[in-house]
Amino acid sequence: MKSRLLRLVGLLVMAWVAAVFLLATFESHSADSSIDGFWDAAWYSLVTLTTVGYGDMYPVSTAGRIIGVLLLVGSLGVLGTLVFKVSEHIHQLRERRKMGHTGTNFERHVLIIGWNEFARTITEQLIRANCRVAVVTDRKDDIDLINGQFGKESVFVLFSELRDVGILSKAGIDSASTILPNLPSDTDNLIAILNIKKEYPNKQFIVALDSPDLKSTFQTAGVTYVLSRNEIASKLIASYMFEPDVADYETDLLTSATDAGEYDIQQFRVVERNPYCGRTYGEAFAELKDLHNVILIGISKAEGSGRVLIKLPSDDVAVEAGDYLLMVLGGSSEAAISEMFDVRQGMLDVA
Repeated sequence: MKSRLLRLVGLLVMAWVAAVFLLATFESHSADSSIDGFWDAAWYSLVTLTTVGYGDMYPVSTAGRIIGVLLLVGSLGVLGTLVFKVSEHIHQLRERRKMGHTGTNFERHVLIIGWNEFARTITEQLIRANCRVAVVTDRKDDIDLINGQFGKESVFVLFSELRDVGILSKAGIDSASTILPNLPSDTDNLIAILNIKKEYPNKQFIVALDSPDLKSTFQTAGVTYVLSRNEIASKLIASYMFEPDVADYETDLLTSATDAGEYDIQQFRVVERNPYCGRTYGEAFAELKDLHNVILIGISKAEGSGRVLIKLPSDDVAVEAGDYLLMVLGGSSEAAISEMFDVRQGMLDVA
C-alpha cells in the first residue's frame, strides 16, 4: 500500500514537471506571454493546481492554453482527492476510537471479556462502587448500547475477537486489577484463561461457572475466585422460601449502597496512616459503631501468596497495615469511611 502510494506520487510529480517544462517551452515563443521561463511556468501551475489563481500569469499560446486547461482540470482532481483523503482519514480515526482500537488509560480497572446481560449487571454494580470497567465485545451493536447506558468516563469498550489475546493490551490488561472471562461456555472461559496466563501469568481472575463440578479445574488453572451461578441462585431462592426477611437483607447487602437507606458489605484496605492501624479489632469496632453507625464483621489478612478471612474475630486481634476491614454500612457512611481511611472501598484501591 505504501509503495503503491509512493509510485503514484512519483508519477504525479513527473507529470507536473513535464507539464511545466512544456508550458515554459511553448510560452517562450510568444512575445505577449507573461510566463517567461521554467520558474514562471512552475508558479502558474502551482496557483492553478491549488485553485488560488492570482491572474498575474496566464498562457497565451494555443499549446500553452491546452496545458493550462489540463492543469485546471487536474487541480479539481487534486483538490477532490485531498478532501476525500482527509475525510477518509478523519472517519477512520473516529471509527478506530469508537471501536476502542486507540486504547485506554484506565488503571486498576476490571476487564470483562464478553458482553451479555450478566456482564451488564456486574458493570452496573461496579460503577456504583466507583470502579472503572473495560469491556471486550465481538458485536458492534454493543458499543453504542454500552456507551449510551454507562458513558465513556467509567466504561471503555473494545470491539475485537474475544479469543484474541494480543489485542487485550488495548483494553489495558497490563494495568487491570481483575479479569472476568464471560464467554459463552465454561470451556471457552477455561481456554481463554490459559491463553491469557501465557502472556500475563500474574493476573487475577474471577469466573462465574455454569457447572460447579469444574470449580477445582479452574482453581488448578490459577483462577483466584471461582463462583457457581446456579449455586448462588439456589441458595438465595431457598433462603426466600424459609426466611424471606433474611433473604431480603442478603439481597440488599449484595448490591452497592449509594443512598442513605441502602446498606452494603464493603471492605477497606488498612494503610499505615489509618487511625486504627496498630490498634485492636475491638477498639475499631466500638469507635466505628459509635461514630458512623458502621458494624465491623471481619478482617482479611495476608497469608503467604493469598489471604485469610477472619469472620467476627475476637476483640484482641491486631489491625495491621495491609489488612482489609469488612463492614456493614449505609450509603451515607461510605464517604466518611473513605475519608477517614484515606482509601476507596474494595481491593482496586492502591492508596
